[in-house]
Amino acid sequence: MFQLLFFSTLIALSQLGMAETSPPANSQGPDLAAHTVVVYNKADPDSQSLAETYAKARSIPPDRLLGIECPITEEITRVEFETKIRQPLDEIFVSRGWLKRSETILPNPILGLAENLPVQQSQENPIWIMVLMRGVPLKIAEDPTVLAPESLMAQLRANAAAVDSELALLPLRGLPTYGLVSNPYFADKRIRPFGQFFANYLILVCRLDGPTPNIVRRMIQDAVDTEKTELTGRAFFDIRTIEKKDDPYRMGDDWIEQAALLFQARGFDIEIDRKPEVASKWTPWDQVAFYAGWYTWNFEGPFELPTTRFRKGAIAYHIHSFSADTVRSETKNWVGPLLSHGVTATMGAVYEPYLRFTPDISLFVSGLLSGLTFAESAYQSQIALSWMVTFVGDPLYRPFPRNFYENLDAAQTSKSSNLPWLRLRKARLLANAGSISETRAAVNQLLEEFPKNKIILEGSADIYRDLNEKKDATQLYDEDLDLLDEKDSKDRFRILMKLAEIFRRGDKTKSALDTYEKIAQEFPEATKGTGLGDRALSFASGEGISELPPALLAYKNAVEAEQLAAAVAKAAAQPPANLKPEATAADQAAVLKAAGPRPSLKDSSAPPLPPQPAGTKTNSPSVP
Repeated sequence: MFQLLFFSTLIALSQLGMAETSPPANSQGPDLAAHTVVVYNKADPDSQSLAETYAKARSIPPDRLLGIECPITEEITRVEFETKIRQPLDEIFVSRGWLKRSETILPNPILGLAENLPVQQSQENPIWIMVLMRGVPLKIAEDPTVLAPESLMAQLRANAAAVDSELALLPLRGLPTYGLVSNPYFADKRIRPFGQFFANYLILVCRLDGPTPNIVRRMIQDAVDTEKTELTGRAFFDIRTIEKKDDPYRMGDDWIEQAALLFQARGFDIEIDRKPEVASKWTPWDQVAFYAGWYTWNFEGPFELPTTRFRKGAIAYHIHSFSADTVRSETKNWVGPLLSHGVTATMGAVYEPYLRFTPDISLFVSGLLSGLTFAESAYQSQIALSWMVTFVGDPLYRPFPRNFYENLDAAQTSKSSNLPWLRLRKARLLANAGSISETRAAVNQLLEEFPKNKIILEGSADIYRDLNEKKDATQLYDEDLDLLDEKDSKDRFRILMKLAEIFRRGDKTKSALDTYEKIAQEFPEATKGTGLGDRALSFASGEGISELPPALLAYKNAVEAEQLAAAVAKAAAQPPANLKPEATAADQAAVLKAAGPRPSLKDSSAPPLPPQPAGTKTNSPSVP
C-alpha cells in the first residue's frame, strides 16, 4: 500500500487540537451565505439543478450561481483547468468587481523555497466561499512540462492538485503552478471565524459532489435539518496504536486521539478502536455522528454492514493517500462510499499528499465544536493549498450552530427526536464536571421522562459505568437487553460486550464467562471478527479455567485449526504485489529535512507569514 509521508517535528499530545477557540462564529460574524458563490458545469445535465437546489436551501441569490463549460470527467489536464475553469471564473470575478488586485510581495509563500514572490493580491474580495457542484472536475493531473526549480526538493515539486485547492487561491495572481502554497488561515494557535482579512488571500472552496445527484440533494437537506438543533449521536475513532514516540506516523494517531478527547470533553459518547488494523466490520458501532480513522485503501470496517447507521448530518474522515481518488463511486476509496452510506460531509486526498499536508483532524474538530462552519473548520486544519485535499460537503453547514444549552432548549421546544441524545449529553457534562449527585439526579430524571427508551437506557448505563457505579450500570444494561429483539442484533452485541467487561473488571468470574459464552452462541462471526473470542479465552486462562463452555470451546478448537493451516500455507505464500510503489524512507527523510514549522499569525493587521524556508533551526526534537 502506498504510504503517506511526514515532515516536521512531533507535537505533544496535550498541544494537538487545543488551539484557542473563539465563540460560535454565527453569534458574532457576518452571514457567510451572503459571501458565497455556487459554480456549476453547464455540460453536466444535473449540475445546474443541484446548484439551484443548494442556492434555495441557503438563500443564495440567483446572480451568485455561476455556470461554466468544462469537462465532466473527474480528472482533467492542467491546460483544461486553466482555460476551462480558472480563467473563466477569474474573468467573471474581475468583471463583477469582486477581485480588484494590486501588486504586493508575499514572503516565501512556497513551502521549501526561501524566496519572496511578487504577486497581484485582492484588496476587498467579497466572495469568501465557493461551492463546486457535482459535474465540476475533481483533480488536475500532473503536467510533466511544468518544471520546478532544482532547489525545491523532489517531493514538493508536484503540480498535480485538487481543483478545489487550486481555486482557493483565486484572489492571488502570479503564484507558480508547482509546489505547495502556505495557507494563511491555518490554525496555528487560534481557531477563528473567516473574515475579510483572510478573503484577500484565499476563498474557502468546498464541493457538493458524490456518487449520484440524489446523494448530493440528501447531503444538502441533511445539513439544513441538523442545524435545527445540532449533530447528535456517538463518535468513533480508529487509531493504529503506534507506540514509538519518534515514529513520524504517530502524528496521525495523535490527531485522532486528541479529536476523541475533544468530543468526550463536550459530553459525547465516544469509542476508540486501538487495534493496529482497521476496526473489524463486526465492531458494533451504530448511530454514528462522527468518525475519524485510518489507514486502508478502500472503504471497509463497521460501515460495510447495513446495520451500521450514520446519524443525519454525520461527518466522517478516513486518512489515506487516495481517499478521494474518486468521489463518484459507491465502492472505491473512501469519500464516495461514506457519502453513499449516509454521511453529510467528508474530505480526502486526490493524489499522494504526505501526511502533514492533510487536515489535522484535531484542529478540524476544534473548529466544528466552537461553532464554525464545515468550510471554516476544514481550512483551519489544512496547512497548505494548491495541493491534494478536497472538502466534500455543504461549506455553510454548522453541526454545532449555537451554544449547547440553546440547542437543548430548541430541541425541547420543538419536541425534537434528538432530545434524548441532547439530554444524555447534558448528563455527561455533569459527570465530566465531577458532580456525582447532580449526575445521578439528571440520570434518574431521564429514566423517568423517557421510560423504556433504548438510547436513554444504554447511555445512562454508560454514564454509571464510567463513574464506576457497576451495580447501577449492570441493572440498566439488563433492562435495555430486555427491550431488544433479533432486529437489534448490533445493539445486543454491544451491550453484552459492555456487560462482560464490567464483570471481568469487577472480579465476577462466572458472570463474565457466562456472558462471553452467550456472545459466542449468539454472535459467532462477530466473536471472531472483533477479537472478543480471543479476549474470552485469555480471560479464562488467566482465571485458571480449564473446562470451557461449549461455544467458547468450539471457538478455541476452530482458532487452533486455523493457526495450523496458516502455518502450513505461510511457507508457500508470496508477498502481495504493490499496486503502487511504496514511499521510501529516503522520501520521508527528505520531507522531514526540508519542511520546517510554520510561524504563527500575530494579528490581522499584516499579511500572515508562510512556513519558514528549508534549513530553519528550531528547538523541537527532529524526526530521523
